[in-house]
Parts: sequence; structure tokens; C-alpha cells
Amino acid sequence: MTTNARDIAVLALRDRMGNVTARLESLLGQSPLPAADRALARELALGTARRRRTLETVLRSFLKQPGRKLPGALHEILLVALYQILFLDRVPDFAAVNEAVEQAAAHHHKRQSGLVNGVLRTVTRKISEAADGRVAKSPEVIPISPGRFRTSQQPVFPDPAEDAAAYLAAAHSLPSALAKRWVDRYGLDKAVQLGFHANARPPLILRVNALKADVQSVLASLSDEGVSARAHSNAASVVVDGYVNVEELGAFRDGLVQPQDPTATAVGAKALPRPGQAALDFCAAPGTKTTHLAELMDNRGSIVAVDVDEAKLAKVRSNCERLGISIVSTLPADQAGSLEPQGFDVVLADVPCTGTGVLARRAEARWRFDEQRLGKIVQDQRLIAKAAAHFAGPGKTFVYSTCSIEPEECQQVAKWLTREQSNLTLVDEKLTLPSGTEDPTQWHDGGYCAVFRSS
Repeated sequence: MTTNARDIAVLALRDRMGNVTARLESLLGQSPLPAADRALARELALGTARRRRTLETVLRSFLKQPGRKLPGALHEILLVALYQILFLDRVPDFAAVNEAVEQAAAHHHKRQSGLVNGVLRTVTRKISEAADGRVAKSPEVIPISPGRFRTSQQPVFPDPAEDAAAYLAAAHSLPSALAKRWVDRYGLDKAVQLGFHANARPPLILRVNALKADVQSVLASLSDEGVSARAHSNAASVVVDGYVNVEELGAFRDGLVQPQDPTATAVGAKALPRPGQAALDFCAAPGTKTTHLAELMDNRGSIVAVDVDEAKLAKVRSNCERLGISIVSTLPADQAGSLEPQGFDVVLADVPCTGTGVLARRAEARWRFDEQRLGKIVQDQRLIAKAAAHFAGPGKTFVYSTCSIEPEECQQVAKWLTREQSNLTLVDEKLTLPSGTEDPTQWHDGGYCAVFRSS
């Protein structure tokens, strides 16, 4: 059993399938670590996963043999140590170096301890302390946040004047294909803002369950638990300060709140369901948007929540029970054909996507992005959207949403739908770019929502 936060982080990062988050939670579930160490393990594993390309770029620039393949866990040990040195103020440099040397020896790389020590100490000598101010786009400047950076005595990134996309990929830890897309679409300055958001620590944002509470009563409930929180600018959510385990909050257990980003919350509001209506959520699990629809309907009417398997649907039912919602029934996707065509007032299809609008929350999602996978996902999105729209009655509402910001998954699917389905009219659409890095009460993930009227 592993009881060290850094060992857990390294093991999670070495997951063969690249499922860092799932592997991390599995390891933590088997470990008796106290709360503070569990939080550190999460910070190290997920932070390193997000910043992996930047860390690898810095590491290569300080290795005598940059192309050398490091054995076993040595690569991850160095990345975790570098993450602490470059991006965590609370861990002293000497402690990060010493722990990495000890960790290398413990992982049977004792003969490589000198390499670990030498590389990391060179980094601490040649890269400055963190400084506040304007973050220059430069080969020598390591961005930490929009107003914080470190400076290297030697170039570590490509020159943005020569290759803006390569610079963005290395300095802001993005896959090359995505970096090129963002630079081509938005220009380097805006793409850098998106990069900062993708690498930020996302705040815990809780949608207030209007069936049981309001923003002020939730803030009071959290305060009674010793949890600091503030109202979000959307007037429907609260932002928790610092890290807490949401499932341990009384406000969560009592069904007063549901974790949901404001961009996702806005989707339910766009659907405008009314009490007494019949609604269909076509990709429902874990039920975040399903339960929001129910709240907007004042828990009156009916909602059918559809998803691919029983495990996913069980999560929907669990959230409904906790939130005090009784109008939701669940249905496996392979039985959706039993539903009445054009039988619903409101139909929502929040489709699977590449997640490029929520990279801050999905640490390893960026490394799955490539053009081939994007094409396959778009095909699936079109099929799901077309199937779901079939259930919206004449004069009724169909909503298509995604947590991507890529045009192929957003506006282009909406245009395709209006061509394929002559009975659909696009009446509203909104692309929300990730924002709010410097003020959690303004935080929004990225995403897209299109509202259609059926005829």
C-alpha cells in the first residue's frame, strides 16, 4: 500500500492507458493518507498531467542528452519534482530535489540519483524565483498564471515570432494540433489566454438547488460548516474557496447543491422548460443537466433520462434522490425506440465531445486530442443529435450542447442539423470561451449551446 503523496502521483501518471484521474482515485481509495496529503497527491498528479508538455520541454533543455529515454519511473519522478519547483510556491526547492532523489532510489534507480540531483539543482540555479507582472511571450519566460512567471537563463521554448503554435504548445502545455487550431482561429494573444485557463486550478462551483434553497441560504449553510464560499456572478451558483471534498459537505448530502459549471448551468436556462411539460435528456449521466431541468420545472411534469448503460443511469437516479427530485425516469439508450416520436416539449442532447472547453477540469483530456479523433467524434455527435431531435414535438424545443469550443463540434453540427432536418429552425446559439482565470466568481468553462424550434 502506497502512503506517500508523491509516490501516488507518480504511479497515477504512469497509468498505461493515460487515465491519470481514474488511476489517482483508485490509488487514493486504497491509501490511508490524511486529507492534506490526499490533496497534495491530487495537486501533483493532475497539475503534472496538465503541464506535462511544458515540464518535458524544460527537462529536455537541461538534460545533457535531451533525446535520452529515461528508465522506469524516473521520467515521472523528474516531472513531479519540476512541477513542484516551477509551479508550487508552498514546496521549497531543496525539499522537492531531496524527495525526488530519495524517490528515485526507492524506485530502484539509485544509480540515477546523481542525474536527478544534478538536473533539478541546475534548474533551481538557472530559473528565477516566481515574479509578478506582465508575462512576456518569450523563449526564456515560463508562464505560471496570467500575472506570474519565471525566467530561465537559457531559452526553453520555441520563439513565438518564428512559430507561434509551437511556442503555445510548449509554454502552455497543449497538443500541437490544438495549439495550431487556436492560434489560427484566435491569434496568439487570445490563444495564450485560453492556455492560461486550461492550466488553471478550476474552482469548485456549486449550482444551488432552487427546490430547496437559494444562494444566500447555501452560503450560510457552508459557513456553518466552516467552508468559505462566494456567490457566482450568474446568481444561480456559489464558488467554494480552496479545496474541499464535495461529498463530505452537508449542503451536498442534504441536496442543497450540485457541482456544475455556470456554462453548463446556462444550457438548462436556454432550454426554458416549464412546469408540467415532458422533457427528454438524451445523454443524461450523471444527471447534472437532468436535475437542473427538473428544478426549472419545479419538479412538476416528467423527464426521461437516457444513457448507454445501467451504471450511468444509476448515477442519475442517485442525484435525483439526493436533490429531492421525483419526476425523472431512466431508460437505457437501446430502448429509446420505445419513446413516442415527437412526444416531448423539450429535448436536450448534451453530446460526448473532445472537451476542449473544459481542459482545466479534465487534466489528461488534452492529450487525447487529434484531428482523426475529432472527426470520429463529430460523426457520433451528428448521429446522436439527429436521433434526439426526432423526439421534439411540433413547435417544441430541441437543445444541442457540448463542452468543446471547436467549430466542427459546435456551429458546424448546428448548420448540418438544419440542412438534414428541414423541420428544425435554429433560433439561438452561443459559444462560450473559457474565462475568469483571475476571478473565480467570473469563472466559466468553455462550451456551446444551440436552441432549435421543431415544426
